Amino acid sequence: MSAKSNRGPYWAPFERAVARFNSSEAERTVAGLTRTLGTPTASIGHAAGAPDEVRITVAWELSWYQWGVDIGDELRPVFQIDKGSEVDQLDPAARQWNAFVAEDGRLGLTREIASHG
Repeated sequence: MSAKSNRGPYWAPFERAVARFNSSEAERTVAGLTRTLGTPTASIGHAAGAPDEVRITVAWELSWYQWGVDIGDELRPVFQIDKGSEVDQLDPAARQWNAFVAEDGRLGLTREIASHG
């Protein structure tokens, strides 16, 4: 967790996942899609059945992508989990829009997620 962060330890995995995502090829993919499709919604949460993985979901009206970040293995690249065309295909946990995407494709945690813990 960065020295600047005032979030509790619960959020440390999400902060690490955001930092890894923002330095990955996935961030560049989101930046390109954002230029074409507009500003997406985003969520960050624990991946089901994988305690060391964080799932990042980025969704537009007609498209969505999910990536995984293995916070237990810093050498493993950010990896695509899935993609689809209907937001309704996502499970409810992936639709907890608790993150944002800047115009340059960089992911960030919202105040809502940052205020817990």
